[in-house]
Amino acid sequence: MPYFNMSAEQISRAMHELIPGGNHTYSKGDDQFPGNAPKVMARAKGAYCWDVEDNEYLDWAMGNRVMSLGHANDHVDTKVFEAMRLGANFTRPGILEYELAAYLTDHWPCAEMVKFGKNGSDVVTAAVKLARAYTGRPYVLVCGSHPFFSIHDWYIGSTEMNSGTLPSERPYTLKFIYGDRASVEAAFADYKDQIAALILEPVKNDSPYADPRPSDLTQSGMNRNGDNTGNFLQYLREKTEAEGTVLIFDEMIAAMRFGSRGAHHHYGILPDLATFGKAISNGYSCSVLAGKREIMDLGGITHDRERVFLLSQTHGSETVGLAATLATMRFYNEHNVEDHIWSIGRALKAAVTDTARAKGLSERVRIIGFEANPQILCFDESGAFSSTLNTLFHQYMIEEGVLIPWITITHAHRMAEVDRTAEALDRALTQLESAIAADAVDRSLLGPAQKPVFRKYN
Repeated sequence: MPYFNMSAEQISRAMHELIPGGNHTYSKGDDQFPGNAPKVMARAKGAYCWDVEDNEYLDWAMGNRVMSLGHANDHVDTKVFEAMRLGANFTRPGILEYELAAYLTDHWPCAEMVKFGKNGSDVVTAAVKLARAYTGRPYVLVCGSHPFFSIHDWYIGSTEMNSGTLPSERPYTLKFIYGDRASVEAAFADYKDQIAALILEPVKNDSPYADPRPSDLTQSGMNRNGDNTGNFLQYLREKTEAEGTVLIFDEMIAAMRFGSRGAHHHYGILPDLATFGKAISNGYSCSVLAGKREIMDLGGITHDRERVFLLSQTHGSETVGLAATLATMRFYNEHNVEDHIWSIGRALKAAVTDTARAKGLSERVRIIGFEANPQILCFDESGAFSSTLNTLFHQYMIEEGVLIPWITITHAHRMAEVDRTAEALDRALTQLESAIAADAVDRSLLGPAQKPVFRKYN
């Protein structure tokens, strides 16, 4: 039966019969949204999206953070259509592979060589494999404060949701705490000369090290108090160099938020390897592994060391993703999208903060993080995150036609969208204030509260 003869609820139920989880990314699952969230989407343009019943939503989430210019950007789509008409893939390397590689190695400070993939997990795992081959060491030290790095056993085996992974993989993934030097020192002391790679996202939204804009930073990447993210990253750079460990930055989210050159450029701290994806191609599928030539070239065919089977993906050279990435990067830089994102983020943070204060909810509803990559979270009376209150907040925002489970500011978001969000916030927080005052948060929910993705059982 075609979808236009079915309700959104019917389509959603049918999708669960056909697709495990009802979708292809756990963060889009029913257990991550309130009961009134749109069930199935049909189209999107700019800063807006519509479900199969033609309900309109102001979209701050932009898929799974995969947009930097907005939905269906005309410039990017035109370049993609042009590439499609010339062929989607070839028997030998295509010219777009050269064009994009040349652009990125010139643009990203950390990139002497690049390798293309189709998703973030694959390029992150490829970076880990290179680090192990380069160092001859087995262990990987990952930041346990970040939610996700790869779908593969080396990482998923270290999470609560490790069913189906090999137990033999799990001991080789170690964890440290973001901003906590002692946890890093302990790992290197316990596994002396055995750690191949240290991997993390360069920034963390709820870090006490969150810094102001780059103009407020010293050349060393430290703010004037000498205690911020740049300082911790510099420590990691020096520590990994001293230990002979490969430093890997996961720039999936940070790149494009902190500028198209990534957070490593923002702080002036170069990793040995870095991985990119998501918003670099404005929704199309492309990911990149970038880094030092002496490490990257182990995946090549001209060296005399043991061969590394790096990334060998049929669709890594597919022209649609490459064309989209090149078009996105060029548009982003030519139109100064970075400054626009920071500016809109500043206005949005002010709107949330001011409205929460006016409603007496400053301690219960907060917008945290960097202006380029903020996040709204709700807390209980003790100051702990409350999934129940958070779900109810988003339920009320969805009633107002605003999807904001996470925030991905794009070139398509303007002050009109900030103003509309502020109006929705005023009404949503009025309802939230009443529910809290009446001790009715739980019974006001239209469905179950959000659950963590990484949990042992459903």
